[in-house]
Amino acid sequence: MKSILLVDDEYKLLKILQVSLKKRQYNVYTAANGQEARKKIKELEIDIVFLDLKLPDSNGIELLQEFTTIYPKKVYIMMTAYGNVENAVAAMKGGAFDYIIKPVKLDQISIMIEKAFEWLRVKEENTLLKEELKKSSMIDDLFGASSVMKKISVLVERVATTEANILLQGESGTGKSMIARAIHNLSERKQAPYIPVNCASIPEQLLESELFGHVRGAFTGAQTNRKGKFEAANGGTIFLDEIGEISPSFQAKLLQVTQDKSFMPVGSDEVKRVDVRIIAATNCNLKLMVQKGEFREDLYYRLNIVDMYIPPLRERRDDIPLLIEKFLERFRIKNGKNYEIMPEAVNFIKNYDWPGNVRELENAVERAVILCRDEQLFIDDFPEEIRYPQNKNKEMDIYHDEITLAEKLEFIEKKLILKALDEATGQPAAAAKKLGISRQNLLYKMNKYFQKEDTTTP
Repeated sequence: MKSILLVDDEYKLLKILQVSLKKRQYNVYTAANGQEARKKIKELEIDIVFLDLKLPDSNGIELLQEFTTIYPKKVYIMMTAYGNVENAVAAMKGGAFDYIIKPVKLDQISIMIEKAFEWLRVKEENTLLKEELKKSSMIDDLFGASSVMKKISVLVERVATTEANILLQGESGTGKSMIARAIHNLSERKQAPYIPVNCASIPEQLLESELFGHVRGAFTGAQTNRKGKFEAANGGTIFLDEIGEISPSFQAKLLQVTQDKSFMPVGSDEVKRVDVRIIAATNCNLKLMVQKGEFREDLYYRLNIVDMYIPPLRERRDDIPLLIEKFLERFRIKNGKNYEIMPEAVNFIKNYDWPGNVRELENAVERAVILCRDEQLFIDDFPEEIRYPQNKNKEMDIYHDEITLAEKLEFIEKKLILKALDEATGQPAAAAKKLGISRQNLLYKMNKYFQKEDTTTP
């Protein structure tokens, strides 16, 4: 039921309003002074507060200012027998929704209550809409502009609200841990713990204790009871990264907790139960490991209720400019500088294969930020291997008979352009001068050669 608090020192008025409003299906509470009002607004679920301007121990406007600071989501309506413009203006400035003059008419106050509840409803809808827009913005920023990542973002939004276990597969550095956290943050469990565990970084003999905990005396050095990661994640999400690295013997122990969310701490006979969502990730091909007998089939299907393959960065080059901008914005905020990357550098960066994926790109941008002059990032600020096309190590035999003259000339021209750009620290004007051509001609050739290679990449 909708709840109202009436704060006034007139006992008869409070009783009349309380009885009348209760008949209209409202929960109605009363307070005769400021102290009592503070107690009730703190302890009870109140939607609307009617405040008298003159109270025995308080000034209504001062009380209004106090309440709007502590409880900003409630609606406040002032009541007074002193109906003048100054009081009305002061009340509205203090955060009042409206202002009513005594003697109060029941029809008048009922209309005001209806307006207040309608305003609360609209405000709540706007808050929910803002949350959805915030989520959408976060999803767009997180996943990028490529069609494949947009499909993944849609899938993330769909599965986040479910309780299904999720298996993320893809090369190292593709952003699996980032996606796992996004799923948690978009779920109903977002207020509960999110516990990441890198299974590959924990020795096998310690992994069971790390995940399930142990009791005192369970092994040498176990001097106290210790809670494991599953128990710490109770009510929330546990992220098991590098799940393909766990041994077959521990796979059997992990199966139990994926089946019924129960486990026994090391050295204990007590079965513990938890409410945990499991998100696992691996850069291995688990299905192939199952076929080879290296990974339990039953555990694979328990973890793989919903599977997501995160493609490497070389398969979604359209995301690179967006990711660069995201990383630069982080450094702009951190360092208080307006970093910008030169378009020519972006072309080179998109042409690189990024074996380390998003993680390698982030590190490269950080390096460039550290080395750049002023606030502009040139290709010379990035690691040497990124300054050249992906086939820089594959030397062409220009004397081979099967290679056409056009191909030989293109190969030589590309090498000369790259050399000039390298010597000119990535600045086209200086490179064009070294080559004896115009800057416009150099930019045309750069787009012709290096953009062409990029657009043929899936």
